[in-house]
Amino acid sequence: MAYRIRHGRLDDQDHIAAFTRETFTWGDYVAGALPTWIADPNGLVVVAVADDDVPVAMSRATMLSPAEAWFQGARVHPDHRRRGLAGAMASSLESWAAQRGARVARLLVEEWNAPARAQVEHDGFRPVGDWGFAERAVGAASPLTGGNGGRRVPALEQLVRAHSAEAEPAFMSWSAGPLGRAGRGMLAVGWTMRRLTVADLEAAGRDGALWAARSGWVVATRDEESIDVGWLETREEDAPDLMRALVDLAMKRDAERLTAKLPAVRWLTTAARRAGCEVHGLVVYEKPLASSQ
Repeated sequence: MAYRIRHGRLDDQDHIAAFTRETFTWGDYVAGALPTWIADPNGLVVVAVADDDVPVAMSRATMLSPAEAWFQGARVHPDHRRRGLAGAMASSLESWAAQRGARVARLLVEEWNAPARAQVEHDGFRPVGDWGFAERAVGAASPLTGGNGGRRVPALEQLVRAHSAEAEPAFMSWSAGPLGRAGRGMLAVGWTMRRLTVADLEAAGRDGALWAARSGWVVATRDEESIDVGWLETREEDAPDLMRALVDLAMKRDAERLTAKLPAVRWLTTAARRAGCEVHGLVVYEKPLASSQ
């Protein structure tokens, strides 16, 4: 059977939903995200189709900075796997990103997902960083009373909003410390990652998303249900205090969940678990691109 790669369209949504309903035990998010992804001026959705023009695979790329592309949402219909569709879509997205000046493409795979990891490595991506996704319910939604199963102990300190003037000292501490090195200099924005700059921390300060305590700094944003941490700076001796302060912050902000993307440094993930979080392993992959500009 012959396939071709074309740009995704809104009328592909139902077809994509049909073959992604059982991607995970809870379903999948890609069909619901399709309208937003297609409308993104900095992104591209591609699909693989046969002669009937019905999508049997999809993938997406977006430019996170002038030099960094992010790939996500790669899915292939179970009946059409092992036919090179994932690689063909990746090649199309790489060409698109390189034409826009990207020098590197990155993506994220769950540590346990051996088939996906094998596929992206076959496509020329290499692992460049281990991360953890930490999450726990908080407040009335939480079945946990504490990280050790006992009464929750309030943090010894509280996180307060930091002024953008703290961006430079926070960046300097992080870039010279173990978390900057382990995280390969990256900031998590939702489920994407790119290089962190001082300007990012300054913007977080202006937006009220940069928080500080004696034990360190965090960038934490609030959505409808969760406090999400995309970056933090602390040291081994201070990490337990900072994680407990994050739990308190989530409770004070009436969030139902606390989530965080953390470099997989043992003492940091241990502190997260002791604060009542479950931590799931993630692997960041990277591939250099030859810019065609």
